Amino acid sequence: MQPVKEKIKAYIFVSIQFLVLAILLFYQYKSGWRHADLLKIIGEAIETISILGILFAAPTIRSSLTVMPIPKFGAQLGTGGLYKYVRHPMYSMVILFALGAVLTNITYIKILLLALLIIDLYYKSIFEDKLLSNKFKDYTKYAKNTPRFIPFIKKKVLSESHES
Repeated sequence: MQPVKEKIKAYIFVSIQFLVLAILLFYQYKSGWRHADLLKIIGEAIETISILGILFAAPTIRSSLTVMPIPKFGAQLGTGGLYKYVRHPMYSMVILFALGAVLTNITYIKILLLALLIIDLYYKSIFEDKLLSNKFKDYTKYAKNTPRFIPFIKKKVLSESHES
């Protein structure tokens, strides 16, 4: 059973994530940006790739899949498929999808929302990493060898530079 404080934190991360995604998808404003038609095509292609990425990543963790950063009871650690290349491929694909949504109808508001989503998912992933390292003894080793969101970009993990 997770402490109430952790559950509240998890719900805040997920609420921000879904609110930002909803606004990105449904906020429509005539874009005055140059090359808006080309950006729309590129954005739709990125959205399609991200959906395929989600569909490819999901089976790796099957019954452990949840939007909540708190691991499910009986969850198994998934380290195959896309999880071999990044610790949080679902978050990577959500960010990629949001980027596509921004490009399909680019506005300054949508760019700011994308930045907010990236910040939210970054801190959500740090929170999730801590919970996963508590649940799975092999997680810390996996995290040290596997980048957070972008393949082949490795940084310090669990303590993730909150130090000065």
